[in-house]
Amino acid sequence: MKFYSPTLLIALLLLTTCTKTSNETNTPKSTELYKGPIIDMHIHSIEENELSPDSMAMCLPLSTIVEHYDPKDEYGDIFWGNFSNPDCENPIWSPTTYDAYIERLKGQIDKYQLNAIVNGAIPTNQKLIDYFPDKLQHALQFRINRDSISVDSIKTLLQKFDIKVLSEITNQYGGIAPNDPRMFPYYELAQELDIPVGIHMGSGLPGTPLFLYPDYRVEFSNPLLLEDVLKKFPKLRIAVMHYGEPFIDEMIAMMVSYPQLYVEIGGIMWAYPKEYFYEYHLKKLVLAGFGKRILFGSDMIIWPELIGESISIINEAPFLSYEQKADIFYNNAVRFLRLNSIDN
Repeated sequence: MKFYSPTLLIALLLLTTCTKTSNETNTPKSTELYKGPIIDMHIHSIEENELSPDSMAMCLPLSTIVEHYDPKDEYGDIFWGNFSNPDCENPIWSPTTYDAYIERLKGQIDKYQLNAIVNGAIPTNQKLIDYFPDKLQHALQFRINRDSISVDSIKTLLQKFDIKVLSEITNQYGGIAPNDPRMFPYYELAQELDIPVGIHMGSGLPGTPLFLYPDYRVEFSNPLLLEDVLKKFPKLRIAVMHYGEPFIDEMIAMMVSYPQLYVEIGGIMWAYPKEYFYEYHLKKLVLAGFGKRILFGSDMIIWPELIGESISIINEAPFLSYEQKADIFYNNAVRFLRLNSIDN
C-alpha cells in the first residue's frame, strides 16, 4: 500500500476542484418534461375501512391546512374539519369506495408508466399488489413499539413474500430515534440479507403531536442520528424517507461522509409551497452534488392523484436538467434497489 504526503493530496484535490465540471450543477437546464418510466418508492396500501364514506378534500400545500391555532380548541376537530370544508379552489377529493380507489390508482399507473414500492402491512399490501402484480412490489412497514415483530419473524416475512425493502420504518411517530439500540438487530438482519431500509425522518401531518401521535418528536428527523447506525452497519443501504427535513444542512453533511446514503422526497414536495421546497430543499441537495442519490416518492395514501401532483412538481422544477429529472424519477431507484431495469 502506498502512502502519500498531505501536501500531495491537497494539491491533487485542488487540481480536481479547478478542472472538474459537475454534471449536477452545470448541466444546462431543460424545460422538457420527463415522460419515461417512473419508480415511486413510497406509496401506501390501505384497508377498505380506512376510506371515509364522506369524501375528504386535500388542499395543497398541506402545511397551510391549519394556518393558526388557539389551544382552547380541539386541534383534531379543526384539522379534520378543513378536510370536509376545504378552503381552496381545486382540492383533490378522496374516493369513498375501494373500487373507486383502485380505478383512480390504475389511471395514475397507466398515465405515468409507474412502478411503485408499496409500504404497509402484508395483507393490505398483497391485496393491492394483486390488482397490479407487474407494477407494485412489497415493502414491509413496521414500528417496534407498535408491531412487536421479532427479528426472526421479520426474516421469515422478508423471504416468504419476496419483500424488496424494509420500509417505512415509522419509529419516529412512537418517539423512538433511528439510533435506538432496539433497532440494531433489525438493521443487522437487513445488512445480512442485503435488504435496503427506508426510515421515516421528517414531518408528519401538520400538528401530528397534538392529535395523532403524541410521542412524535421533531428532533428525531435529524440525520446526524444515523451516524451511529452507519458506522455500526457500513454495508446497510438506507433511504431517508422525507430526507430528514428540515435538517437539510445536516443531511448534506451526512451524504458527504456516507456516500451509501440516499434520500427520498416523498410527500414533502406537496406538503410545503413548491417555491419553498424548490429553493431551500431540493435545489440545495442538487447544488451540493447529490442529484444521483435523490429518490422519487409520492407518499400516496388515499388520494391517488397525489402521484401526478408529485410528478408535476419535480418535472416543473426550473433548475433541473432533463437528465437530473430522469435520475430522480427512475435511474437512482434502479441503482439503489440494484435492478437491471423495469419494463413498462
